[in-house]
Amino acid sequence: MKALEPGTKATLRFLGDPNVVETEYGDKYSIPILLLQHPLYPSLSSKGMKMLWETKAQVIEKDLIPLLKESKEFQKDYLEHTWELRVDDGGAYRLEG
Repeated sequence: MKALEPGTKATLRFLGDPNVVETEYGDKYSIPILLLQHPLYPSLSSKGMKMLWETKAQVIEKDLIPLLKESKEFQKDYLEHTWELRVDDGGAYRLEG
């Protein structure tokens, strides 16, 4: 998935767990997603597009992974809910679902 610019958002569903992958830019999390809405993909179909989101976003390490490890209820919600990914004006990623 292409990076979001500050002040923008994307809508997605998670299709699997985050895995650490080595890239030319260092280690990143790779997460299979169904992208439903994104400002840099204006022609997405209403069914969305399956892809990998590779990111160093701190929200993954600080919030998402601990919740996946600690909460069975969250594990279920993680795969069933539609999530909104926002980038605030300072460049920080926020997940809302």
